Amino acid sequence: MTDARFDYSALVPNRPQPHLRSDIQGLRALAIGLVVLYHLWPNRLPGGFVGVDVFFVISGFLITGHLVKAMGAQPSPRLLVDFYARRIRRLAPAAVLVILFVLVASALLLPPTSLAPTGWSALASTLFSQNWYLASQSVSYLETASQPSALQHFWSLSVEEQFYIVWPLLLIGAALVAQWRRRPVRPVVVTTIIALGALSLAWSLIHTAIDPDVAFFDTTSRAWQFAVGGAIALLPGRFRVPSLLAWVGVACIALATFLFSDSTAFPGTAALLPTFGAGLVIAARSPEDETWSWAFASRFGPVRWLGDVSYSAYLWHWPMIVLLPVALGHALDTRAKAAIIVATLILAGLSQRFVEQPLRNITWLTARRRRSFLAGATAAVVLAVGSIGSVGVSAAATANENAALIAKVTNGDSCYAAAAVGNPDCSNPFGRLDRAHLPESLADKPLAWQDDCIDDITQNTEKLCQLGDPAGTETVLLWGDSHAGAWSSAFDIAGKINHWRVIVAARNKCPSSLVAPDATAWGEKLPDDQQGWCASRNAWVLKTVVPRADRVVLANLWANYVFDDGRGDQAVGYERVVKSSQKLGRDVTVMQHVPLTGRTLEAKVWGPDCLAKQDPASCSNPIASAYPPSTSAVFREMRADGFGPTVRYIADADRFCDDSRCYSAIGGVSVYFDGSHLSNTYSTSLGPWLATKLRSKTPLDQADIG
Repeated sequence: MTDARFDYSALVPNRPQPHLRSDIQGLRALAIGLVVLYHLWPNRLPGGFVGVDVFFVISGFLITGHLVKAMGAQPSPRLLVDFYARRIRRLAPAAVLVILFVLVASALLLPPTSLAPTGWSALASTLFSQNWYLASQSVSYLETASQPSALQHFWSLSVEEQFYIVWPLLLIGAALVAQWRRRPVRPVVVTTIIALGALSLAWSLIHTAIDPDVAFFDTTSRAWQFAVGGAIALLPGRFRVPSLLAWVGVACIALATFLFSDSTAFPGTAALLPTFGAGLVIAARSPEDETWSWAFASRFGPVRWLGDVSYSAYLWHWPMIVLLPVALGHALDTRAKAAIIVATLILAGLSQRFVEQPLRNITWLTARRRRSFLAGATAAVVLAVGSIGSVGVSAAATANENAALIAKVTNGDSCYAAAAVGNPDCSNPFGRLDRAHLPESLADKPLAWQDDCIDDITQNTEKLCQLGDPAGTETVLLWGDSHAGAWSSAFDIAGKINHWRVIVAARNKCPSSLVAPDATAWGEKLPDDQQGWCASRNAWVLKTVVPRADRVVLANLWANYVFDDGRGDQAVGYERVVKSSQKLGRDVTVMQHVPLTGRTLEAKVWGPDCLAKQDPASCSNPIASAYPPSTSAVFREMRADGFGPTVRYIADADRFCDDSRCYSAIGGVSVYFDGSHLSNTYSTSLGPWLATKLRSKTPLDQADIG
């Protein structure tokens, strides 16, 4: 029978290891510099995000080396407890401080209705799940263009924390299995690391090819980068990499910084370059006393100091980038960006000196391990309460504003928003804006977003909005893409006025067609899996939801989609929906496009941003650009195919345009919350008009569709 205590220290070469290697501190300094400069000047360093990948490799190297050394000094269960306690003391203090700062600063700077995203993001960061929180939104083309959260940079810390939780269990498990089977421990642990890294890399390549937006945040698609560092930590002592190769590694990282951009499918094969570049730097172990070596260049005070404070610098820089423009009331200019760099360095130094170091070594915490866990749990509870409180405040404020808005727009003599259009008692509503009530960009989303009932193209879900009058005698189904979601607030009011129940089946980038689009009008290809999920979702709506409705209303950004690579009849999928719905005895109505805001579908003008900087009348679009022939092409095809007499049509151009132009500001409010979707305010204000229009019976073949 073998001795239960095994000398795991044999796993790591017995060679001098300074507490802080200069070459690694220099690598940390390089990584944080790239990340900060990329976030401030993304066009100058388009691939600077690879600094995060460098951090992953460093973490894998240091944590693996630490774990296998510690395994020789104490039993495995105690090792785990000690390891996790140290991680709490090392990472939690500065992170808790930054999260608290963001919660307080957001409450002071942002309107109450805009606090919910910050609250949810803070909760996800506290629970080490920010990466999955962002992954759940990343496939939404609305969310990727949305105002970033001041805490979304915690995604990489969440990935690291998940690694810290799982990795020790895997290494100790491999060592115990080897000991139980009387096998040499070192080869088993090394093989485990290589096998896990290979599996993760293979999955990373597959996942990035299928869904790069989600793969970017996926821990399992990133684990191989930690494994690279871990494998280097277990290299034999006699293994030598020429120190010159450290500069080759730095060159690989630099190359990735300038070759890659936000459009690069990442991680996948692209991540190999910075990952193995970082690995070369670490493996080379360049000596500090060798002139022109990487370690010699990294030994100087400012470089080592930046490496020392890199963790706090990472935590502090992003909240300032997000919140400072709100405080200033304008976008960041060069002086403001320079001020952020200075403030980041100051705050990082102060955090490291007065928060990280003292709490990491404070006697009260280190004397008993359970105190570290108790302190961490207490901090997590405090942050969770603050996060949920922010969400609650936001929900209450939004409900109050919505109630006030409904009362305002349903007032018969109102000149507010769309109620002013066509009202002879109101002055010309077009191009008129009340700046005091101009919301932050993307802060005025309709009910489909407020209620989180709009669906993304992620597998198959059954999200529906239940709006209108819940006791209504008739049910209306609003079915379409995100533009149907943008009409949700209007349909809610119309349903309440007409005493109709309203069901909204809205899915981003998925129009209400039984043929899934394969591309957008400007050439963006939609992946095969997204096409399949879109087709499955619409088939489910037709089979399950349409039979519950008395009438079906289709609303889409009709000109946005290309079917069958543009060949053949582009309306065939919509016609199948119409035919199938009519076969079930349901009336079908199609809604006109909302006006385009730019010269083309892709060249959108973001309404709130334009209105914040320019005269409201300038934030408008000629009718010829707002309603080009492509916006009514589907309706012309449907009429040509004989659907004109049986399909109702709702024209809406007169709610957005005068005789020559269509406007982003009407009746004192912003028409859009982004570059094409109706704001909650304006959508709600269209409710009384829509209630009347939905009762009309104008057939498509008698409508002026342009």
